[in-house]
Amino acid sequence: MAKSSQSFGGPILIIGGAEDKFNERHIIRKFVSLSGDKKANILIIPIASDFAEIAAKLYTTIFSSLGVKKITVLEATSRQDILSLNADKMLDNLTGVFITGGDQMRLSSILGGTDFIKKLAARVKKGLVLAGSSAGAACMSSEMIVRGDGQSPNQNAVRISPGLSILKDIIIDQHFTQRSRLNRIITAVCYNPKNLGIGIDEDTAILINKNGILEVLGKGTVTIVDGSNVNYINIAEVKENEPFSVFGLQLHILSSTIRYDIINRKPLEMVGDYMQV
Repeated sequence: MAKSSQSFGGPILIIGGAEDKFNERHIIRKFVSLSGDKKANILIIPIASDFAEIAAKLYTTIFSSLGVKKITVLEATSRQDILSLNADKMLDNLTGVFITGGDQMRLSSILGGTDFIKKLAARVKKGLVLAGSSAGAACMSSEMIVRGDGQSPNQNAVRISPGLSILKDIIIDQHFTQRSRLNRIITAVCYNPKNLGIGIDEDTAILINKNGILEVLGKGTVTIVDGSNVNYINIAEVKENEPFSVFGLQLHILSSTIRYDIINRKPLEMVGDYMQV
């Protein structure tokens, strides 16, 4: 069985999009709590949004209403803006970073490979809390889904692009059940079965701790597609629009009562204060 050897740091909060922003706001409250509550120092990255100023203002208002006093917005609209940024100064003394939704390709094309994202990833490894919603979730992996449809699994069911590489050997898909995305994440995993596919419903999140234990938060479910035990696959042999076959693919559905060990790739059920397989 393939196992991840990465160090996760964080914790990292990955949101499937459309999180509750106006009522109980459990997921957002969790991010604020992890970041230090009223002592939090949060950076908002709204680059993915078509309306970055509106997204920044929305989350600034939300975090302020939860008692956060120190809130900064990364006001950048181009890669040149990021390249000219003083990354150390921007990241200094932060306790949390929140990446908004939008277009993940915009995020990767502007941030990918820059000094800023390298230093952000390094600080996450050392314990900086990182959260992302929708596009901000999808971009965290080294390979991310940027396009795809809900048809049967075939070579053309999904388009993969390099992500920001904060997480390795993982592919995230968001708005998962709501947009019927099981077929495209299966296809994405079958491109290279070393990758663990994680599909996150709306108003649902996964919280990954430094030891690689994933906890489900929110109202929906999280779908895990594990290709580590695949022993037959013919995706390379079929025509582009024809369905392919795969044997040994594992699928898990996790609700908020279940945790998952990313490193050893197994579900962990909570029984009282203990976890067991």
